[in-house]
Amino acid sequence: MVLKNKIVTNIFVQPFLSGFDDLLTYAKEHTYNIEIASFAFADVLDSGWQNVLEDYKYKLKDFKNTISVHGAFQDLILHSRDKRISETAMSRYIQNLEIAKQLKAKYIVFHGNFNPLINHESYIRNWTEQNTRFWSEAISKYDITILLENVWEGSPEIFRKLLDEVKSSQLKICFDTGHANIFSKVPISEWFNVLGKDIPYMHINDNKGDKDNELVPGEGTINWQEFSNNIKKYEMTPNIVFEVGSLEKTKLAIQYFKENNIYPFDMKK
Repeated sequence: MVLKNKIVTNIFVQPFLSGFDDLLTYAKEHTYNIEIASFAFADVLDSGWQNVLEDYKYKLKDFKNTISVHGAFQDLILHSRDKRISETAMSRYIQNLEIAKQLKAKYIVFHGNFNPLINHESYIRNWTEQNTRFWSEAISKYDITILLENVWEGSPEIFRKLLDEVKSSQLKICFDTGHANIFSKVPISEWFNVLGKDIPYMHINDNKGDKDNELVPGEGTINWQEFSNNIKKYEMTPNIVFEVGSLEKTKLAIQYFKENNIYPFDMKK
């Protein structure tokens, strides 16, 4: 029997610039947390982001739950051998970290941006070394947990290697179910087995294995019961972020998880 009145505290909803107020109101009403995605995009970061930030700080002044930020990700190659490109990526990441600091965010999400099509040892070594250097320095300066999100990575080993190099509780992984369904060459169970409790945070959306169109869970091909069972098997307790793009779809996603007793709504007597 499901505990219908159990309050779940590790649910995040994800407001963008459009619809921010509605999703914030919804989060407050249901005691959910928020992952702010507005500062992930260049059109905001290059013009007027200070005004957006001040507006959000005002609207969040009485928000009691956890705040997270999704950082920039488009075309950012931290590990580029072209110094100018690498410096641009670092500049964007620092800009996001400063924004997150002002918002008093607990987490910030960046993409790993590892290209699995470049199967050369020097590329893998360079990616690991440059990411180790940059994120080690970042966590020494910012009191925040940095989460690297899987996108094109075909398996979890590259993240495992990086985490083992950095050795910090401030660098963890955000597991994205939709990206894994398209790009991963291994089942979800292997991601959880290799990374386990180093995945404290997950982006939840569905797809049919072809496009990253952030469908509501149940509308694609992901086996959500298997997903939930594996979380229990590997004794994980991740935060769950419904990354589906709108308030209406967020409500449908949460409803689907509740009705099907999927983590974190799988508490039983």
